[in-house]
Amino acid sequence: MKTVIVSMAAVVALGTGVLALADDVEPVAPPSQEQREARNNSDAEELYNLVKQARGELREMRVDAGLNAHAPGPRAGWGEGKGHGGGEGSAEHGGREGGERRGEHGVGEGGGEGGEHGGRERGGRGEGGEDGGTYLAKMAKQNKLFANGARLALQFNPNTQVFVGSVTNTTARTLSQVRVEIHLDNGTELGPTKRTNVGPGETIPVELGAFGHEFTSWISHPEAGIEQGHAVGEEESGEGRGEHGGEGRGDGGGEAGEQGGHGPGGDAGRPTDAAYRPMYNQLQILRGEMHAFQAELKARSTGGRP
Repeated sequence: MKTVIVSMAAVVALGTGVLALADDVEPVAPPSQEQREARNNSDAEELYNLVKQARGELREMRVDAGLNAHAPGPRAGWGEGKGHGGGEGSAEHGGREGGERRGEHGVGEGGGEGGEHGGRERGGRGEGGEDGGTYLAKMAKQNKLFANGARLALQFNPNTQVFVGSVTNTTARTLSQVRVEIHLDNGTELGPTKRTNVGPGETIPVELGAFGHEFTSWISHPEAGIEQGHAVGEEESGEGRGEHGGEGRGDGGGEAGEQGGHGPGGDAGRPTDAAYRPMYNQLQILRGEMHAFQAELKARSTGGRP
């Protein structure tokens, strides 16, 4: 059992190493931008599938060890079929009053208004993507309908350190290239998830790994299509964002030092190439699931003693 866990750790190390090469190594004869994007997309897809396979093997290992296939706690898809907004828990989560959310999504749609979940309010970015809203307390449940018609349900599983939930298309049209990001109050950006077309009424599971990050609140949003004025790579690079400050350039612009993906307190391991970010998210999920598995095995062998 220990040998198999070590081999999975090697998969994590392999993925991390490939990301470092993808970000830092320039070929002697640089290919065209189109060739580079095609190669990166192909490599990222292969690695994504490899990590997904490793996660499946880990579930089999759990069963072989006499455990449930999944670690305890909420799992991806928990929000499926829940059509009501308003968040969950009201005073359960406490925290600071965030005020009403205004702008793109109106006031109070889908939870988080006032002091329902606590957290602080952030300004919006305009059409199509990250909007103003209230940061939720760490263990708060989000169940919110966004202006693009996507209902996002999310909850943090502390056992695996993974945010899990679902996205439901509440519209009569297909939402193209749907993906989800989470921003932690420590400056880290999680995701985005892999782009997926979601048909009318369809629900897809969502998982975003936060392994190794300390935080007390978070905010999330689903995006669809490509934002006006942004190419795919630019859109997910974090540059030029009003709300989150663009790659953490702590120069005082747009709260960069606090909210940037690579600023102080951010995730230095997150790849700069957007093609690899869904795969990196899967690596983070795998790390959390491995940690939970080892913790359960240890607890069983010691009778629950620390």
